Amino acid sequence: MNRLKIMVASTLLTLTTLLAPAAKAQEAVDTVAQIKEAGVLKVGMADSVPAQQKNPVTGEWEGFNVDMAKNLAEVLEVKLEIVDTTWSTIIPSLVQKQFDIAMVDMFRTPARAVTVDFTDSYMTTGNTWLVGADVDVTDWKQLNDPKYSAVSIAGMAAVAQSDRLLPEAQKKVIVSDNAVAGQLEVAAGRASAHLSDLLQNALFMKANPNAKVKVLGADAPIEATGYSYAVRPGDYHFHAFLNTWIAYTNTTGFISQTKLKWYGIE
Repeated sequence: MNRLKIMVASTLLTLTTLLAPAAKAQEAVDTVAQIKEAGVLKVGMADSVPAQQKNPVTGEWEGFNVDMAKNLAEVLEVKLEIVDTTWSTIIPSLVQKQFDIAMVDMFRTPARAVTVDFTDSYMTTGNTWLVGADVDVTDWKQLNDPKYSAVSIAGMAAVAQSDRLLPEAQKKVIVSDNAVAGQLEVAAGRASAHLSDLLQNALFMKANPNAKVKVLGADAPIEATGYSYAVRPGDYHFHAFLNTWIAYTNTTGFISQTKLKWYGIE
């Protein structure tokens, strides 16, 4: 009998060990349920005109992703709370649960995906090089020379991309909450070039027609990729819900209408 009891106990222990991972997986947090229970959707945002920025007069957030966040909160039937952050801290702040989702014009890259989960892309775009008007190049590859300097904003995907595309050029990384700080560095002659989203560069030139800058390859953006929203890893329900919501806003035309409103293009 003692031997039988030992065998039964051993079997139960084995089953418990095997079932433990499954039980742990079932205990995964459900952000959708938490948001509904709290009655508030917390969204992290960092300045980037016209995707999301604070109105200098009212101090209120506005822009493409602000309208998207408002729509998402309406779908969830909760209030919207926008949490101020910066490009250099937005991912760490998301991981530290300071907000539920990062809704900015963020490129979905493998380096970032190591830390966070990305939704499906809500918009596809690509980068172009903004250079000083006196920079004597016609192709961005000519910038790969020690006599030229490329400026990037800390926290942006363009930091690593600039290093990879222009390994021979001088590099300058600045910390700033101003989304067009890189463009301003070039316009002021403190850097030769800045790699940024083609929409951002086009809008900067439109807003600053007298700036001594030009865009290289506007008709052929570099490594076109998608803008996506970021969430904490492992919350499969929230992730699936967001992808369904993005697909729905595309189908109904809400994304194209909002893009036309803020970017001037569909």
